[in-house]
Amino acid sequence: MIEEIMRKYKERTKKDCYKIEIEEDVAPDIMDDKIGGIPYLPIGEEYPLDKNGNPMILLVQVDLKDIKLEGYPEKGILEIFIDRECSWPCDYAVKYFEQVADYRKDLAELNLNNGIYKKPLKIKLVKDVEHMPLSDYRFFDVMSEVVKEVANIEINNLSDLEDLFFENDSDIFEEMLDINIFPGNLAGYADFTQEDPRPLKDNGEKMECLIKIDSNLKHGIMIGDSGIIFSFITAEDIESGSFENAIVDWDCC
Repeated sequence: MIEEIMRKYKERTKKDCYKIEIEEDVAPDIMDDKIGGIPYLPIGEEYPLDKNGNPMILLVQVDLKDIKLEGYPEKGILEIFIDRECSWPCDYAVKYFEQVADYRKDLAELNLNNGIYKKPLKIKLVKDVEHMPLSDYRFFDVMSEVVKEVANIEINNLSDLEDLFFENDSDIFEEMLDINIFPGNLAGYADFTQEDPRPLKDNGEKMECLIKIDSNLKHGIMIGDSGIIFSFITAEDIESGSFENAIVDWDCC
C-alpha cells in the first residue's frame, strides 16, 4: 500500500523544471549561467542598488534561450540581485532583458564581505522532474487525497499520516527522502527550513517557484544559517515575461 501511495504521490506532484548543477572549477564568463560574478547589463542600464544605495550582488543569472518549459519565454536573460548582507527581509531586484544587446564592460566584481557565496560559480541547467516537498503548505492536502484514493482511509492531520505509515512498517519522512528535491532549480518547487510563507503573506497569488537555491557547503554557498533562498511569481507574469514582479525571500534554521 505504501509503495502505491508514494508512486501516486510522485505522479500527482511531478513538475517539469531545470535543476541547477554547479560546474566544478570553471570561472563563469559575463554571459554564462551562473551564481554570482559580474552580471550582464545592457549599455545604459543602471546597476541595482539596495535601500542604502549600495550595489547589490548578483545571486543568479540564467539565459532562457535553451529553456523549454510551458509558459516560459525561450529567449532573454533573467537575473536576481540581492543585498550583500543577505538581510531579512532582503533587498532584491529581479531583471529580465528580453533582447540581448551590447553590454556594459565597466563593471568590476564586488567585494562580497558577508555575501552568500565565496566565489562566482558557473552553473548548468538540466531538465528534470521534481516532486512536491513535505515543507510545501499543500503537501498534506495532496497526500491525504492520495491516501483516500489508494487505501480509502481518511487522515485528518500529520500525526494520522505518520501512524498510517508506521503501521505499515514505513516512515513518511524517510519515504519523502526518496523523491526528487534538488538543491537548486528553475521552475521547480520551493523548499523551506521552517514553513512555507505563501499562505501567510499578502503575495499569496504568487504561487510559482521561479528560482530556488539551497545552501551548499561544498561549493561555498551559505544562506544565513544553512538556509534556502527562493523566488515566487505568478504564472501570468511568467507568460508575459514580467519577471520584475517576482518576490524574493529566504529562511534558515
